[in-house]
Amino acid sequence: MYKLNSLGQEPRQKITVLLDDNNRVVLNFEYRANQLGWFFNFTYNNNIYQNIRLTTSYNILRAYRNWLPFGIRCDTTDGLEPMDIDDFVNNYAKVYILTKEDVTATESNFYAKTST
Repeated sequence: MYKLNSLGQEPRQKITVLLDDNNRVVLNFEYRANQLGWFFNFTYNNNIYQNIRLTTSYNILRAYRNWLPFGIRCDTTDGLEPMDIDDFVNNYAKVYILTKEDVTATESNFYAKTST
């Protein structure tokens, strides 16, 4: 799991991440004041995924876990959603890139099926 340390308080931010398999992911974060929140899109393997709201989640990209070799996690100090433009600079919100191993561990630890 790798923390994205370069997120600031600019309303539009672009970050390129090199994955463990040497592929690149280009992330674009955008703060939308009229919606009180952060949104992002990303490009991976010439595919663009757009308009995803940044929410507190163990893996925001869980729906894509079968074909993406990474995930994205967001934590906040109180478990609520990141809604302010300065949430990253004041360390209220933290965003992480999950490796494939992290995605597998997250799936078994937090989304495990239970029997009755």
